[in-house]
Amino acid sequence: MNRISTLDLRAHLGELLDRVRLRFDTFVIERKGREVAAIIPAERARRLEDFARRRSAELEAIQDAYLGQKGFDPDEVAVSLAREAQAVKSRRKARRR
Repeated sequence: MNRISTLDLRAHLGELLDRVRLRFDTFVIERKGREVAAIIPAERARRLEDFARRRSAELEAIQDAYLGQKGFDPDEVAVSLAREAQAVKSRRKARRR
C-alpha cells in the first residue's frame, strides 16, 4: 500500500485516481504523519461493504441463537451493550481533556 501526504494528493490527484482505477493501486493518505484516509478502487470498497454486511448478519444470528439458548432477552442485551458502549466513550472523552 502506497502512502501519500495531503500536499502530494492535492498536487497529483488526477494521476493517483488513474492509478487506482487502471492499476488497482491503493493509497493511504497521511496528514502530519498520521493516517487519515485511504483511496481504494470502488469495486474493492463495494466488496468490503458486502462482506461486512453479510458478516454482521451472520454474527447477529449467532448472537440471537446463543442468547435464546441461555434465556436472555436479545433486546435487553442490546440495550445493555449500547449503554456500556456509551459509558466507554464517555470515559475516553474525559481522559482526553
